[in-house]
Amino acid sequence: MTDYHRLTHDEPTRRRFLARMSAAGLGAAAASLFVGPAGALAAPAPPRKSPPPPSLTASSSADDRDDNATTGPSARFPGIPGRNINEVVLNFALTLEILEADLYRQALNVASGRDVEAALSSNPGVYKNQASRGGFTADQAADAFLYLKQFTYIEAAHRDFLRAAITAGGGKPVAANPDGYRFPGGLKKDLRAILTAILPLEETGVRAYLGALPYLTDLNLATVAAGIFSTEARHSAVVAYTLGLDPGPRMQPGDKTVITDTPDYNTLEYYLPPGTVLQRVKPLLG
Repeated sequence: MTDYHRLTHDEPTRRRFLARMSAAGLGAAAASLFVGPAGALAAPAPPRKSPPPPSLTASSSADDRDDNATTGPSARFPGIPGRNINEVVLNFALTLEILEADLYRQALNVASGRDVEAALSSNPGVYKNQASRGGFTADQAADAFLYLKQFTYIEAAHRDFLRAAITAGGGKPVAANPDGYRFPGGLKKDLRAILTAILPLEETGVRAYLGALPYLTDLNLATVAAGIFSTEARHSAVVAYTLGLDPGPRMQPGDKTVITDTPDYNTLEYYLPPGTVLQRVKPLLG
């Protein structure tokens, strides 16, 4: 039996998973990111004077050119607070994870026939599929719902981890949007429609992490960010494959590449500059 099967079907395993994801556990793990050689907590490293741009391509745009010695790297993250570039990047990531976690929660509630505003339950077992298949076979629908449920808890864990990491470093985490979040046009009680609405959210998250990663000057933080990036990419691939689409990487309008010439379109993941990401998520704000 796989770990995933145990997580989704075995009640004690689900409880152990949630226990590991508790605030205390997340806080301890996050605090370790800021522990120096002597064991004392330290703030993230100060930004380099000239951080490398996230693109190695010859092409440029207004978003690529706005990072210079006058504005500094933090200007690439408009409206995102932080005492230094590392904290700005973490708050940027947290902004997106709060959004993703909330929209996943709404999607899971709709698929389960629960009130869309109901809080995420500490017991994953309460969620049972009540949505129509949307053309999926019975097996495909069962897999789609299990993916939706698992990813909902993972996005919530990402959100809580980043909050704990920023707090452990002595910073102030960004708050949730006071007007909440929404899927444009709402959600149908249909598994295919729900995953179709989720996919652009995941694709944007993947591109956001890759676009922000070069600005981190702390290796521990960069390693954690890369870990979350890879998880988001797996989510995106699974959702796309379940919908019968190319799991990617798939180039989309506005995408940027990390090198000028790739062997094929799906050789390397694409990214978006932080400012572009923040513009794209605006329609999701309630």
